[in-house]
Amino acid sequence: MQRQILLAAVLGLAGCAGYTSAGVAYSEAPAYDYDYEYAVPVDQVVIVTREVLVDDGWTVFRVERSGPNRIIWARRGDNEQVRVLATPNGDRVGVRGLWEVRDRSARDDHGHAGQGRQRWVKRGPPPKEIFDDIDHRLRRH
Repeated sequence: MQRQILLAAVLGLAGCAGYTSAGVAYSEAPAYDYDYEYAVPVDQVVIVTREVLVDDGWTVFRVERSGPNRIIWARRGDNEQVRVLATPNGDRVGVRGLWEVRDRSARDDHGHAGQGRQRWVKRGPPPKEIFDDIDHRLRRH
């Protein structure tokens, strides 16, 4: 029975390749060392992260609640976006992020270049300056 459930879950994820929700994207362990952890409330992390992103020229366009997690979405221009995830763990909050760029080679079913279809490709962690600034501001509190 457990194998059937696992197989159904894998097939379900395979069907949405390329258009994965933020929760799924952040559930995997990051392959970089920009993870930080703070002894502050999760709302404080959101406030500081928004301030840092705006100060660095990003436009914060969404703050999403996913259970106890907060996902801060920001965009710079039309071709870059960053997601920062704040995950409460007891009295601490873990912070990590993902930097994405628009895939210019994406085509729809008729071969047209990206009309109405946005496909984002992982570029890696957000610029180090963002996390350095978040880290500096949160450690002051």
